[in-house]
Amino acid sequence: MTTRVLVVYASRYGSTMEVAEAVGDMLGDRGADVEVGVLAAKEATTSGVDIGSYGLVVVGSPVYAGKWLGDAIDFVKKHADALREVPVAIFSVGLTMKEDTPENRATMAEATKGITDIISPVATGMFAGKLDTKVLNLPMRMIIKAMKSPEGDFRNWDAIREWAEGLPLPAA
Repeated sequence: MTTRVLVVYASRYGSTMEVAEAVGDMLGDRGADVEVGVLAAKEATTSGVDIGSYGLVVVGSPVYAGKWLGDAIDFVKKHADALREVPVAIFSVGLTMKEDTPENRATMAEATKGITDIISPVATGMFAGKLDTKVLNLPMRMIIKAMKSPEGDFRNWDAIREWAEGLPLPAA
């Protein structure tokens, strides 16, 4: 029997989407009996996806201004009852995790408070993100410049892989 896994993500500029796709690939590599679907949160919210048909659901979002993107929050809220019936793992991506400190982990955990008030994740990942100012509009570039945010790709693919490989897959 096949274990089905759903990876749902919100992403503003593509970095979190790339993390979600990598998590999906890594979960799919765990065996021929693992089937993984990766969907944008907006699509997963409106498509009528059957959460109960999955053995594990993974939900991820970048953190902006201390919170998850609305698409990811909307997905969790809409499917709250069903998500309480299956194992759910969550992950957050943000420049805050450029330095993995207890204080930064606390900041990232606070960003998921609205989610963890609704569901109890079996695993929580916190990953550094990527900032490429070339993809930002002018007002956002000005904000980033004023905040003196570091530009670059700070994602630690080994940490992401290790987290994905450690996610609990139910027996098929």
